[in-house]
Amino acid sequence: MMDPVTLMLIGTAPAVLKVADTPAQILLLRARAKLARAEAAARGKGDEPAGGAQ
Repeated sequence: MMDPVTLMLIGTAPAVLKVADTPAQILLLRARAKLARAEAAARGKGDEPAGGAQ
């Protein structure tokens, strides 16, 4: 049988994961926005090769 502290920690796991999910979602949205800006900038340059190739 588990002690009360272990049971309490198991019970709080969903709340901890939910709190940790928010920063992860923010990072994902920022990365997607940065990628979209980079793609738009690459499209806007016309015939220049992407990635700095000469």
